Amino acid sequence: MKKKYYLITALLILNITLTSCQNSMKEKQYFWDASVCTPKNYPAEIFSGHLILGDNPKSGYVYMPFDNIINSYNLGDNDGSSSGQAEGISPKTLDITWLSYTENKSYSGIFKLDSDKIESLMINGCERPYWDKETKKIGIIKDFDFSLNAGLFPGGMVVLYVWSPTKMIIVGRYQAHEDDNVNWEMAHPSMKGKAGIKDYVDYMNEDLPQEILDQIKNGTIPFGYWDTLFKEYSLTPQVKAEDKVETIKINYINGEFESIFLSLNGNLMPIKKRAVPRKINIVWHDVNDRRMESDIFFDEKNSKAIFEKIKAGESIKFIIDIDRNTKPRETKGISIKLKTASEEIDMKEAIVSQESFTKSTPY
Repeated sequence: MKKKYYLITALLILNITLTSCQNSMKEKQYFWDASVCTPKNYPAEIFSGHLILGDNPKSGYVYMPFDNIINSYNLGDNDGSSSGQAEGISPKTLDITWLSYTENKSYSGIFKLDSDKIESLMINGCERPYWDKETKKIGIIKDFDFSLNAGLFPGGMVVLYVWSPTKMIIVGRYQAHEDDNVNWEMAHPSMKGKAGIKDYVDYMNEDLPQEILDQIKNGTIPFGYWDTLFKEYSLTPQVKAEDKVETIKINYINGEFESIFLSLNGNLMPIKKRAVPRKINIVWHDVNDRRMESDIFFDEKNSKAIFEKIKAGESIKFIIDIDRNTKPRETKGISIKLKTASEEIDMKEAIVSQESFTKSTPY
């Protein structure tokens, strides 16, 4: 009888130990901080902002970057810096109040976030290749460092992104309301009353481009334009096998980006919906098998116009055609075409610039 008792006890201890190990393996290792971005030349400043870990303000939180005017060079840039970070838990609520400088209007909103979706992008980490200088071989590193980036738009639209070293993904779009009760004097003593706020805002807007100043003066800020940035297409990049493309990084006009490591995934191109590309960085091999890196920049409005002419619902091949005789510092050599079932469109009119360089290591 004692033997049976000892056996049961041993099995229970073993089961508890295994469960403990499994729970330890499932421990959430990821951590994140907060950042903010704006469309270029449409600055904003956060008065107060929190990414709340629970369902009410008494829960723990991470501050959004505040007391700093944000004017991003590109939508999706991680601007500003938060005062802390959270580990192993995703936020459930965004509570934010900010000033849109071009409108001289404050906006506020409390938004319920898709916490499960956010966590699904972070919990397993983010794998990326790296070049090990000692072994001179490619290794794989798993990052657990993320940033939650709030895009603040004129008109009160808020777009929340999850940033990692290899991609930026939109996880929610929200609409804030105008807020006339923000005491901006607490942030800047000279912003006392409506007159003080206007004087401060006008002074800070002085260096904006004339086009934007004219919009402010004439009341022609293009509020509806930003909604059009988020239209997605059945867009699939395509390269030739002989070009030995290793990596393609694509930045999109909606603020997202993705890195495609073709040399590690059997040259498989992910099939997904994509917004209009804004920039491409591509690592490839020339005719002498020398590793090259090229940057191609597109004009946002010209690119959008080309895509918007394509028949709705059509699948689009985004063909990257590389002249493998291209030499370093050349500003040509890569052409981009869109191919559908009914037509082929050259993107040359939308390309602002391109340049190629030698690259000694893959990553």
